[in-house]
Amino acid sequence: MIKIKTEKEYHVVMERIEELLGIVNNETLIDSKDSIELELLSSLVEEYEDEHYPIGTPSLADTIAGIYRG
Repeated sequence: MIKIKTEKEYHVVMERIEELLGIVNNETLIDSKDSIELELLSSLVEEYEDEHYPIGTPSLADTIAGIYRG
């Protein structure tokens, strides 16, 4: 399986995703080459971000503070 290995690769893939977001819309067939490419690249980015930029579970105090900040 292909995997994003470096920050540079991550940025290149993100640029391509931005291009594809300008092409793919609600009218685009799900089995079109652009839709498939977007889905595959998005999965690679998700995996990379989960590993390198994990989002932890907020503490109870942070959750309560967020409620009151609105």
